[in-house]
Amino acid sequence: MELGILVLAGGNSERLGENKALYKINETPLIEFVVNRVSELDKGIIISCKERKEELEKLFPKHKIIEDKLEKEGPLTGLLTALPHVKSEYVAIVTCDCPKIKPDVIKRLAEEAQNADGSVPKWPNGYIEPLQAVYDTSKLAEATDKVWKKGNMKVSEALERLQINYISTEKLKSIDPTLESFLNLNHEEDILKIKNNLE
Repeated sequence: MELGILVLAGGNSERLGENKALYKINETPLIEFVVNRVSELDKGIIISCKERKEELEKLFPKHKIIEDKLEKEGPLTGLLTALPHVKSEYVAIVTCDCPKIKPDVIKRLAEEAQNADGSVPKWPNGYIEPLQAVYDTSKLAEATDKVWKKGNMKVSEALERLQINYISTEKLKSIDPTLESFLNLNHEEDILKIKNNLE
């Protein structure tokens, strides 16, 4: 299947006190760990950002950086702005703060998405991972646009308009035993826990 990669870089993180994508761990911007891991799946990665586009362009000269200029903030606006630039039939969405993402997890999600509008990991407690998932590009673009026009900012609202194949995280343990692909770094404490285990 034809799969593109869209990395959501967002903007400033209130919890970290600065731009999360460019937050440095061991002298390496957080987003660089993510891009390096997923680049084996698609050499033409698209990165959606809210700010500091020039810095990201210098960091990733071979990838397309799309600036989200919509007034409201949030992942939905990042999707709205960047999805029209994705040329592949399917797109894997990943966030800039998941430095342990495993390409094999994305491959599995891509397989599961082929008979639906997308595949989204789901935890035993019902929590879903809509921003670490694979979607039919045109279907996701259409759904996000409709939700946006109704004044809603929730990605979950867009998913309600799609036929989603929810994949239990328990099933993904055969690929990622500790499910570290879904480890989001939101606080400095999170970073301290894994900073010596990043590559």
